[in-house]
Amino acid sequence: MRKLKCLLFVLLLFLTINVKATSDCDVKELSRLKELAKKVEFDYDYKMKEGQAVFSINAVNLNSELKVLIIEDYYNGKYKEFKDSATHTATLNDFEEGKRVNVTIKAFVPNWCSGETLTTKSVKLPYYNYYYDEDKCKGNEDFKYCKLLVDKKLTQDEFNKQFDLYLNNSGKNKGSNNNEAKDNTMLYMIIAGSILVVVLITFVVMSIYKRRKKNSL
Repeated sequence: MRKLKCLLFVLLLFLTINVKATSDCDVKELSRLKELAKKVEFDYDYKMKEGQAVFSINAVNLNSELKVLIIEDYYNGKYKEFKDSATHTATLNDFEEGKRVNVTIKAFVPNWCSGETLTTKSVKLPYYNYYYDEDKCKGNEDFKYCKLLVDKKLTQDEFNKQFDLYLNNSGKNKGSNNNEAKDNTMLYMIIAGSILVVVLITFVVMSIYKRRKKNSL
């Protein structure tokens, strides 16, 4: 009986160790999957719908051993998936401008690593700039809010304020003031010259008049 108990104990211990060994995600396998996840990259595009910019997010370097998800509630099936394709790319649509979209990448393999979260990535969508083509942007294309897509939503007043700050910091206002000063100086010189001409003409006319008057006496 004692030998039977010992045998059962050894068998139970062996099964426990074996189950634990097979139920753990292998470190090398997990590392391999994380490397695949690192290669997944994202960019975005947009279309105008009813005067509003609606964005799409593109994923590249997808892999059949990965699930690339935008999760709201995973266990209740509320998520969007970038599904792998023949080109290893996928696109999800209808995202609002300015949103930060978090993407979770999980393992999808026939071993104990399946379901493991490998990494999370974030995609920050920009805002469409409705003021990028204003007249004041012509010649000032380096101003950050003269771009089509910007990092913050602007009102007209905010755009004008930022544009004035840009002019001051870039010295373009100073240049404008210098040009204005040069124009004013030129105007004053023209006026002064005109007055001098009038004075000279008057002096000459008076001299001739006095001379003729003197000769007539």
